[in-house]
Amino acid sequence: MKFFIKRFIPWWLLITSLCIATGVVWQASRWAYAVELESMVNTGKERLTLYTGTLRGALSRYAYLPYVLANNGAVQELLKSGGTPTQVNQYLEELNQEAGCQTLYVMDTTGRTLASSNWREPLSYVDKNYGFRPYFTAAKEGRRGHFFAIGVTTSQPGFFMSHPVYQKGRFLGAVVVKVDLNPLQDDWREGGETVLVSDANGVLFLSSRNDWRYHSLSQLSTEQRERIRAGRQYGTEPLDLVPLHTKKWLGDEQRIVQADKLSYLMLSRSIPGLDWTLFHLAPLAPVQERTQAVATIGTILSLLVLALGMYARERRQKQLSRHKAREAEAIKTINLRLQGEIEEHCRTEHALRNTQAELVQSSKLAALGQMAAGIVHELNQPIAAMRTHSASGRLLLDRHEVEKARESFASITRITDHMASITAQLKIFAYKTPRQSEPVLVQDCLSGAQAMTEALLAEVDVVLETQQPTKPVIINGDRSQQFPATP
Repeated sequence: MKFFIKRFIPWWLLITSLCIATGVVWQASRWAYAVELESMVNTGKERLTLYTGTLRGALSRYAYLPYVLANNGAVQELLKSGGTPTQVNQYLEELNQEAGCQTLYVMDTTGRTLASSNWREPLSYVDKNYGFRPYFTAAKEGRRGHFFAIGVTTSQPGFFMSHPVYQKGRFLGAVVVKVDLNPLQDDWREGGETVLVSDANGVLFLSSRNDWRYHSLSQLSTEQRERIRAGRQYGTEPLDLVPLHTKKWLGDEQRIVQADKLSYLMLSRSIPGLDWTLFHLAPLAPVQERTQAVATIGTILSLLVLALGMYARERRQKQLSRHKAREAEAIKTINLRLQGEIEEHCRTEHALRNTQAELVQSSKLAALGQMAAGIVHELNQPIAAMRTHSASGRLLLDRHEVEKARESFASITRITDHMASITAQLKIFAYKTPRQSEPVLVQDCLSGAQAMTEALLAEVDVVLETQQPTKPVIINGDRSQQFPATP
């Protein structure tokens, strides 16, 4: 279990740390992306406000001209009488040069142009009928008209503003001001911004990118195409789909689109009164770069923290290793000291055993001295008996009493055997022999001890009674280590 903990837990800790670091970096990247995207949205809204203002400013600069022309007496007289338009042509020419618009012209009740500021040019509007244009229809209905289209005569795009001409409640015709918006597109393009303007059908008629102009944001229906064709709004343009693909909607007027394999933040805003929508596209590359920078920095910091953690862990392991090495050295020293102490203890024990053996031998010798008197007494009696039996034997032999002589000598033999047993026990007891373990009959040991102490006990009038088992009792021991009883 300890090996498992030491072996596998650090790897689990490493994997957990990596997962936590990855989660933190991911959250930091998402937060950075959200912050940068929100900042870009706010900037885009400010840009939309600016471009809406410049667009409305460019249009409002000429918004008064249709009204002025509609109330001009010469224009009204021309529409009323249908006389020579030379005076009105010259007036429109001079006014157009002063105002700086593209074209000024006057239309009768059928939509035919009676006078125009470009009357001197080869592509003059004079005698051309534009009654099919929606701006003329609006003027005929008594409303101010506004319409963006490609010119039928000049093929030049422009914004048309019309105003009806009435006299005593009778519709006499309409005056039209055509404004060139190309300079506005050029300003957007030079500013490096992607700005688009679409009409009510979703067709981009103003664009800082020329390749997107006259493309639609969505598939046009048959009805829409018929309406555009009827007003000859975009000439022969195919009105294909713009190569924009929506990747994600952020809101009603906010979305992320992709074009040319690049991602953009696309913001839109409706222009009231014109049925137009202004779009601003900002590349998401800066947001992605900053997000990647945050992710890179977070990854580097995470790896740095992880490396510091690994370094600290490695340093801790080295400290633990050194500590364990010191402990092992201390344990080794203690073991050596204990081993020396054990050897000293063994030597001491051996000396004690030798001393104990010497003490045992001394005790034996001391006991032997005490038993000397009894043993002498014990031996004197057999010796005296032997003398008596010897003398008796000689007399019996002289008398030729062989059987009695033999009994006397047999008694001597028994006496010598008894003396031999006493001296044998004394020899075993007195000599110092090396320790050895062997089977010993307990009854023999008791009998030997009793034989050696019998004389001593008799001197002090002690009667020793023994009860020995009938069966032999054998133990492992040293026969020479039996101790005599001391009086």
